[in-house]
Order: sequence, then C-alpha cells, then structure tokens
Amino acid sequence: MKRTAIMGRLMLAGAILALLGACAPVQPERQRYFWPPGTSEPRIEYIDFYEKAEDARRDAPARISEAILGRERPRPLFVRPVDVASDGQGRFYVSDAESRRVHVFDLNRFGTGVLQDEKGQDFGFRLPHGLAVDARGRVYVSDIHAHQIHVFGADGRQLRSLGQGHLDNPAGLAVSADGETVWVAEPQQHRLTRLDAEGNVKQRLGRRGSRPGGFNYPLDVALDAQGNLYVLDSLNARIQVFDPQGSFLRQFGERGTALGSFQIPKAVAVDPEGHVYVTDARAHRFVIFDLEGRHLMTIGAKHSASGGVAPGGFLLPGGIDADAAGGIYVVDGLNRMVHRFQYLNDAWLAAHPIRPGEAVAR
Repeated sequence: MKRTAIMGRLMLAGAILALLGACAPVQPERQRYFWPPGTSEPRIEYIDFYEKAEDARRDAPARISEAILGRERPRPLFVRPVDVASDGQGRFYVSDAESRRVHVFDLNRFGTGVLQDEKGQDFGFRLPHGLAVDARGRVYVSDIHAHQIHVFGADGRQLRSLGQGHLDNPAGLAVSADGETVWVAEPQQHRLTRLDAEGNVKQRLGRRGSRPGGFNYPLDVALDAQGNLYVLDSLNARIQVFDPQGSFLRQFGERGTALGSFQIPKAVAVDPEGHVYVTDARAHRFVIFDLEGRHLMTIGAKHSASGGVAPGGFLLPGGIDADAAGGIYVVDGLNRMVHRFQYLNDAWLAAHPIRPGEAVAR
C-alpha cells in the first residue's frame, strides 16, 4: 500500500476519534447480567469472555482505530484449556494441555503472552495443568508429565522448579500468600502433598478411600484466609476441609443432580469473602457455598458457543479461580474460552454502580 494511502487512513481515523471525543454522545443503555436472577440485591455479575488475543484489548482506546484501519483475522488462543489463576490486579493465566503453554492475559496493558524460560523463550512444558499465584505475583504451574512444579516471576520468566523426585503426576495447586507453603493434589496417588518454598516435602495427606480423610482422585485444592485446606475429592463427589495442620474438619457435597450436589466436579476456589466455588463439568455450571458448606447459588447451563457466547453458558467447565478483588474466572473447556464474573463487593459497586436504566437481567 502506498504511503499516501496509509496516511490518508490514519488521518481519517484521527478525525473520527476527535469527532467522537468532541461530540461525547450519550452511551446506550447496556444490559448487565446478574445472579441470583429476579432479585433487588444481586451478588454476581457476568463481565466478559476471553478466547483470542484481541479480547485482552476489548477496552483499549486503540480498538476504534483498529476497526477503521483493519487488522488480521483473530485466531483462538486455546486448544484444550485446563486451569486459570488471577493475580487480582488485572493479570490472569490459563494453562493449555494441548499446546503445552501457559497463556498470560494482561488487561492493564491490553496484551497477551506466554510464560517463558530464563532466556525469554516460550517455556517448554510437558503437560501444564494446575495454576496458582502468590501475593508477590509469582506463578506456580504443575507439570503432570514432568512430575514437578515450575515457578515464574511476575515478569513471566521462570525462577525455579519444585518437587523433583517427590511428586507423581501433580494436578491442582494451592499456594499461601507468602509462597512458603505449596499444597499439590496427586490424583493417581489419592493424596495431597505439602511442600515448602524450597520444594521439600513437609507433609503427606490422605489415601484412597471414602471415609473422612480418604480420597478418590483428588483433583484440586484451595486455601481460605485462615489457611484451611479445601480439597476437591472428585470421584467421591465432595469437598473435604482440613485445618492448616491437615486435621479433618468437615465435608460437604454429594453426587446427584439437586442443587448443591455434583455430577463430575472439576475444580475448587475460595475467595476472601468466604465463598467456595466448585465447577461441575457434566452439569455445565459452577456452584457456590459458604465456608461451612451451605449451598448459596448455582450458575450455569449447557451452551455451545458456536452460536454465540451466552453469559452463564458453559460446555464442560474446568478450572476456576476467585481472586482478592472479587474476580471469578472459569475455564469453559469445550467452548475453548475463559469467562470472567465478579462478586459484587463494596469496592466493585462503588466503581460500577447499578444505575437506573441498566437492565438487571438473567
């Protein structure tokens, strides 16, 4: 394309942007999606979905100029997304078992990338699975076939590896805020292992069984603010809760189709407000409990995104994370995307009030 043509398009884009800024048109009412439906006090809001690199730029100022000047046809990032973890400050990570990468979405910088080795090259995972982020922004990734956990800095480059020679097909992860304690699920061994920051084994928890303290393919783990451990005991279709020393406290959930029960649970997360989130893949939904295991809400239904994205619609959801800012991220496995929800805490409502004219819809 000739230089004069490019300059002409840039001038056109600048003129349109200036005109939009000068006119400052009234924004149309936008529909917002809340749960529970039909109430005057919603608790959860649907925010967005992410499947392509351009989705990280959805709110970027440059998007209008991209639409005018044209861009390459976007390609989906994910092939087989597994887990998700957020740092609570605008950055989240998604493991992809098929491409053997961990993708990085930076919503503050409107960009995407992948975790890297010390030299800045794409990190060569063998089979990345579980994800966790500590308070310093360090990212922990379990590698099932490498039988270890890789740790990355907030800059996305590898720092070290943990658990070599001690772990067997590690899956879900939970990390204390200071990074001094790492809990990892080992489904095929029907146990949990606690490592310290140097990767030393400090504790083993569980064996195969259905009684309290026994596991049947535990897939995921999460920590609450007090350091209590929540274990997704998948084939027993329950959550077991242990204190920081590993002593059994309680359990909740059962196999079934009723509210608060599970068909094939996949992942667990706990937020700072005291809510426990569990994805149920076969039921195409996630379920919310309080810390004692009382059922609070169920969100989701079966939906194929081939006909368009539907807030609350899933096709075999997998990993889930709830961050310190109230963000809730859910891997939508067969739709190959991640959905973002928000717990409506005081800080969020102050910044995003529900104004008259915004449809409280679901």
